[in-house]
Amino acid sequence: MTNPVPVIDISGFLDGSDLATASAEVREAATTSGFFQITGHGIPTELFDAVYTVAEALSALPDETKENLVSPSGHPYRGLRRNFDLTGRMVSEGFTASRFEGPDDALAAGVPEDFADFYAENAWPDIPGFRDAVLALAAQTRTLGRSMMRIFALALDLPVDYFDECVATDSTTSTIRLYPARGEELTDDPTVIFDEHFDGGLLPMLHQRGTYEGLQIRDPDGEWFNVPVNDGAFVINMGELMNRWTNGTWPATRHRVIASTDPAGHRATLPTFFNASADTLVAPLPGVGEPRFEPVTVAAWQNRHITKSHAERRYTTSHKRNEEYVARLAGSNR
Repeated sequence: MTNPVPVIDISGFLDGSDLATASAEVREAATTSGFFQITGHGIPTELFDAVYTVAEALSALPDETKENLVSPSGHPYRGLRRNFDLTGRMVSEGFTASRFEGPDDALAAGVPEDFADFYAENAWPDIPGFRDAVLALAAQTRTLGRSMMRIFALALDLPVDYFDECVATDSTTSTIRLYPARGEELTDDPTVIFDEHFDGGLLPMLHQRGTYEGLQIRDPDGEWFNVPVNDGAFVINMGELMNRWTNGTWPATRHRVIASTDPAGHRATLPTFFNASADTLVAPLPGVGEPRFEPVTVAAWQNRHITKSHAERRYTTSHKRNEEYVARLAGSNR
């Protein structure tokens, strides 16, 4: 089987010269593999370069400084998160920030009071230029996310602005994820360094660099495929909420990250998890058959996703504070 990750040029849609081609190609990819890459997105390389540069500075911080960057609440998608294999080796580390700095910022932007606590506080490192670089790229990727939702609308035979209101106060998070060189030969090949999972939201968008192809997707037959590293592209996949919104016709796809067989191999990625407003009620769209999923808000679904994805891990664990947060969340969801 050929690699099921097509490359789709969206420049014609963005400049208004061709609204049909990209949406048709997205429809095909979304209903088959659930993964594709987009080019022609218009985000300058310099914005990626700036974030990868401050990511190196983040990686170089001493352990005691990194300890203070873990979210005070333990939220796994705020501040610094380090993942360890079952021997205790650190296999990846990353930083995540929400588009809102915390509940007060969300309220000021018009988020309903009942959903303000969904926005846990960010925890920024004291690295010159770090916050500015992350926020500059985040502004561009969030704009791209809104354009992709318009492509999605046309791909679903809906009005182009169908999702606009749902993403007006999007609940997007921006992440840096680093997979450092192991410095020794693998004992097992493949060695999983980020557990197999579904993404939980609407529209994950991943920029990646590195010396090897470590991101893998699993096809319906259980076969794993590498996702090529393309510096001019974003990797796009369907999150579980998009799967629910389309009543299962656009599948969320299992994926994982493996270690390089080269002891010096390393990766760095910039995932943007573009998501609808926290209070958006996601229910199967009309015209896609008998509903298979009950309606759920974005906020409620994320809590369910966090506990489920952590429970499914086989190869990695996180910081004690992150694990305690997830345990509390799992208890409250019972």
